[in-house]
Amino acid sequence: MAVWTIAAEEGTCGAEHAAALARAADVPLLDPPALVAYAHEVDSEVGELEELEERFGGRLNLAALGLAMTSGAAEAFRELRLRQELPELGRAVVAEAARRPCVIFASAAFGALQEHPAAIHVRLRAPLEWRIESYRRRAVVDRACAEKAVKHDDHVKRAWVKSLYRVDIDDPGAFSLVLDVSRFSPDRVVETMLAAAGVRKAEVGA
Repeated sequence: MAVWTIAAEEGTCGAEHAAALARAADVPLLDPPALVAYAHEVDSEVGELEELEERFGGRLNLAALGLAMTSGAAEAFRELRLRQELPELGRAVVAEAARRPCVIFASAAFGALQEHPAAIHVRLRAPLEWRIESYRRRAVVDRACAEKAVKHDDHVKRAWVKSLYRVDIDDPGAFSLVLDVSRFSPDRVVETMLAAAGVRKAEVGA
């Protein structure tokens, strides 16, 4: 049983690669909205993943302090409780998802499933300038806006993963496979991820 987790740098078309891998492997794709739906079954107060990443990615202590001063202690308590409970909630959600073959597209999933015996942890990366240009073309923005967005996303995801699971998303040793997508075609990227799990595209559905 293969379970892939994909942590992609901004500008590497991670969502597209994850979707293509899921189709090629004939398994479900669990992207952030799907994972949040799982989480809401456990805790209905959990927000959207992007919003959580922004709050949790390095600024939650300041946010909680601000809430304590402006909204009262009860609101601050809920924010701090979320900080304490979110790592275990994340592990529970991802572990439930990983009970069957699937592709999990979420930046912190590799940290939550470090001990999973069948998990293939994939990091999709590319040189910064390549990613900026990729983002600029796809988002139809100027280079300055693209650079700001890419660097901001890098910072948020790095802090988010570190805060949740005390692991470094930039450490290649944390992954089974690290792919520079600027060097390969999308088809080759998918084929390589399949091969990392001992699956060939021709075998899918056999």
